[in-house]
Amino acid sequence: MIDLISTDALPNETEIYAEVVVDSFANVQGGLDESSALLYYSAFGIEYSITPNIKLHSEIWLTDNNSASDLVGDEQGVSNIEANTAGLHWGKLALEYRNEHVSALFGIYDLNYDFDVIESSNLFVQSAFGMGSVFGLSGPNGPGTYPAPGVTAKFAYFTGDHTVKLAFTDGAPGSPPLYFRQPSTQPNKTPILTTAEYEYQSDTSRVLLGWWQYSDDTTYLDTLVSTGQRNAGWYLRGEQVFDDVTVFGRIGAGASAFNFFDEFYAVGLTADANVINRPADSWGIAWAYARVSEFTERPVSGGESVVEFTYSAAVNDYLSVQPNIQWIGSPGASRSIEDTVLLGMRFVVSFEQE
Repeated sequence: MIDLISTDALPNETEIYAEVVVDSFANVQGGLDESSALLYYSAFGIEYSITPNIKLHSEIWLTDNNSASDLVGDEQGVSNIEANTAGLHWGKLALEYRNEHVSALFGIYDLNYDFDVIESSNLFVQSAFGMGSVFGLSGPNGPGTYPAPGVTAKFAYFTGDHTVKLAFTDGAPGSPPLYFRQPSTQPNKTPILTTAEYEYQSDTSRVLLGWWQYSDDTTYLDTLVSTGQRNAGWYLRGEQVFDDVTVFGRIGAGASAFNFFDEFYAVGLTADANVINRPADSWGIAWAYARVSEFTERPVSGGESVVEFTYSAAVNDYLSVQPNIQWIGSPGASRSIEDTVLLGMRFVVSFEQE
């Protein structure tokens, strides 16, 4: 998803923005169904600076429940706009205080806006290149990200090139329209997801080191009995700019007893199209691999692989067109589903008024 939010909005100013994304896919080889799928997503948001230090974040999403992954049978997610429910959702409804070195936010908020995210990998359509697949698929209903953000308390301290962030999020967010969470799998118990991240950023490089843990231990794989542990994990990701090319990578792991994927690796590069006199265009190629936990009982291969090549062409200030090709190896880590080749086309219409 393209982020249209300006971090340089002046105090007491209102920023209004909107975005519509449409994805079209054709499965041309392998998978479950060699046919096509069409998905859409739209967002409308208002950022209002109440005072020089206090800002109101608000955003509403409109999603459908069509699926490109149903063509493939994969686990990681062919499209990062795919949602499991159709309708309206709160993307943001939060107040944030910020000064020179400290920020604090409370409200409904997508954890992936600030944690486990780097700009270069956001070019890609495949979900694996957003939040890593171990963390992104963790918990009873995901870690409070699109399309079901949770109630969040987030704190940050920043000085120079260094930032330390800490968040406490609803550990079982729900996704019906304008609804924020679903009950824990344990009665009268609200699971909490705690996430911490250290960030180093310079003019040409960025490094993230993160850790996460759930307080609810009820989502064990298959019939594994309780171990008294908690679902926890870590990730390390970064990017480095070399002239017009940016290289990025990510590794991460989670507790094998809780997560279908317990290790994740990704690497890729992005660049502009200066060589063909299209500096506003971007292209990229990336690979990701998610390893299956040893505690998974169903017959599976070792993991699921993804390769994506994509090119985003800026038609004008408001419209971009993005063809992409994806290869998914061992979809769903299944031994019976053939490797899949998908042809995709993304259309993005965006508007921003400050």
